[in-house]
Amino acid sequence: MSSFEHHDSIADEPTGSNGSQESAPRQDGGLRWVTLFLVALIAIPILTHWIPAEIALWKQANARNHWEADDREAALTLNAQALKWDEDNQAILTERADWLAELNRFDEAIGIYESLLQNVTTAGQTPYSIQLRMQLSNHYNSRSLHNEVITEETWEQWKIIDRWYQTNDRERELSLIEQANLYNSRAYQLAISNTHLDEALESATYCLDLLGGEIYCLYNDPLFYVQLAYQAYRQQNYRTAMESLNRAVDKLSRHHTLLKATSPSITWKAFEKKQLQRRLTEFEIIYANVLLFRSSCRQHIELEGSGPAVISDAEELTDQQRAAELGITPEQFNVEMFSGDSLLSLNSHMLIPMALDTRGFLYYLTGNPQLALIDLEVAVQSTEYELNQFAEVLEHEKHRLADKDLAERQRLDRVRNLAVILYHRSLVYDATHQVAKAKRDRERITELGFSAGPLLH
Repeated sequence: MSSFEHHDSIADEPTGSNGSQESAPRQDGGLRWVTLFLVALIAIPILTHWIPAEIALWKQANARNHWEADDREAALTLNAQALKWDEDNQAILTERADWLAELNRFDEAIGIYESLLQNVTTAGQTPYSIQLRMQLSNHYNSRSLHNEVITEETWEQWKIIDRWYQTNDRERELSLIEQANLYNSRAYQLAISNTHLDEALESATYCLDLLGGEIYCLYNDPLFYVQLAYQAYRQQNYRTAMESLNRAVDKLSRHHTLLKATSPSITWKAFEKKQLQRRLTEFEIIYANVLLFRSSCRQHIELEGSGPAVISDAEELTDQQRAAELGITPEQFNVEMFSGDSLLSLNSHMLIPMALDTRGFLYYLTGNPQLALIDLEVAVQSTEYELNQFAEVLEHEKHRLADKDLAERQRLDRVRNLAVILYHRSLVYDATHQVAKAKRDRERITELGFSAGPLLH
């Protein structure tokens, strides 16, 4: 038995040894196949997607350089080459469409956007498709203006956009600035399409309300100092608050004098006269409260015993008397009415002139040129100021800029905004028979590098 068992074990050994020698090559071959398979899993996406996509981006970057150098033909050729490498790249496609629109090839541009929308909305609208619809509306408007026809195309897009925001109350998810920008975009695109102007004017008014209201937008410069004063007041820095309020009162006083001196002529419509009177009433309420705010600051400074306030007793009495003459008493004053901070935001400062331009243009289209001119005067002044400030910052910080091309594009966007607002104001000057002023605005547009006309929007 033991001998048999030993024989079995000896007999089994050679067999096992030979089996190992034969299986080793099989294992090595299996490992090589697994390695090749893994390499293929990594390499195939790189070769078929990543590398072509990267080449497409390089081509498009080169195309963009040519476009910015006004070499349009070379830019479009390189753009077409980029799309051969990555034909579904949405960013490259939309950039091509926008370039074609600038060349007045609107049908081609619109075709690209409509094709993209068909592809991205198979499962419903998305934030991206909503963005596409807004840009498509711009091209619809340009085509309509170029062909001198009025269409409902932009209105149809905004009905889809409105429904999307109303579904699941999506609008509430937006920040205040995003909401204001949405309503301004709606109002402006409808204004350019010259359709549904009543709805557009409602949107423009609501945009201004979101930014603090009509008075805060029209007189944002002095009221900026009031909101700044409130921030110091809450921190009990009463002298700092007083300095800001002195600036505000000085500016508001001049505005009040001009408002009262505005005497509507027979050319003003009844609606315009009514709006001007309402505006004066609302302005005086705010102005009176600013005077009382300054009075409150002075009282706090005196209680601190840190020396006399900035203004004299006589001026203090004048503050209270002037506030009473405007219909507001100290008992009615509540400093919290100035607790908002919308005017302290850079985004607000950039949006306010555009919102006023939108409403001013709508007032012009609806036959209220006097009201239009008030909005557009402020819009031009604010945009000029902001552009000059931006240029000064660029000059001062030019050695620290990480992306000079981006900064230059931002500057050019501001220049274009100014040109658009000047064009709208020139139309209003024409409507109010101020031909010389209209001519100067159009000359300024040319100096900025643009052509005055309907396609400047």
